[in-house]
Amino acid sequence: MNGIKYIREKSNISKNSLAERMGVTRQTVTLWENGSRKPDARHLKWLCDFYGLSGKWFGELSEEDLSEIGKKTLYCHNENGKQFYTFIPSEGDGSRELGFSCEDLDVMLDEKDAETVKRSKDLLKRVDRYLKLDNEKDAYLCDKITTADRGIADIERFLDLMGTVKKAGTEGTFLKVPLRYEIKTVLYAMMIATGQISPGEVMAANEDDFSQDGVVHIDLDYFSELIKMMEKHWKESKEKAITAKRRR
Repeated sequence: MNGIKYIREKSNISKNSLAERMGVTRQTVTLWENGSRKPDARHLKWLCDFYGLSGKWFGELSEEDLSEIGKKTLYCHNENGKQFYTFIPSEGDGSRELGFSCEDLDVMLDEKDAETVKRSKDLLKRVDRYLKLDNEKDAYLCDKITTADRGIADIERFLDLMGTVKKAGTEGTFLKVPLRYEIKTVLYAMMIATGQISPGEVMAANEDDFSQDGVVHIDLDYFSELIKMMEKHWKESKEKAITAKRRR
C-alpha cells in the first residue's frame, strides 16, 4: 500500500486539494501514489511537516506498517468550512483530537457524508410511501390526509422528544442513547407480537442492539414481558374486530 495514498485518504483530502496545497499537479500526486515517481526532498519534507509524520510513512507500507499507523491519533482541523485530519495539532485553528484511530476511517469522510445524505433522502422517500394508503386510488382525499397527518405527527413527536432530551443539560447527549434503545425495544416487540417476524430473526438481524462486546443494550427479560403483553393485547384487539365485523 502506498503511504501517500493511504494517508491522504485517511486525512479526508482529495488529490486536487493536496496538489493545490503542495503547488504540484494532480497528475504528480497520482504518479506518487501509484509508485511511478517519488516526491523529491522538498516535497517529502512538506508532507512530513504537514502531517506530523516521519518520511518512512510516505513510501510503500507493509502490513505491519499499516497496523502501526492505524493506531496513531488523528487531529481534526477546520479550514474555510472544510474538515481534514493530520497526526499533529496546530495552534490557532481549533484542532482537536478525534475519538477514533486512523484505522477506523474506512473511506474518505467526504464520501461517507455524501453517502449519508443519499441514505437520508432515500429514507424520506420510504417514509413518504409508508404514509400513503395501500389502496390510494380508491381512498377519499380526507382519508389520505388523515393517514398522512397521523404518520407525520408521530414522526414529529419522536423528533421533538429527541430534541428535548438533547437540551436536557450536560447529560442530554448520553440520555439519547438509552431512549433510542427503549424505542427500539418497543418497535421490535410490536413486530414480533403482531406476527411480522420471529424473535430469532429480530435478534439475528440486529445483533448489536442485543449484545456487543459483552454489553447488552436491550433488557431481554423486559423485552420478553413486553412481547407477551403486546401479544395478549393484539389477540384481544383482533378478536374484537372480528366480532364487530360479524355483527354488521
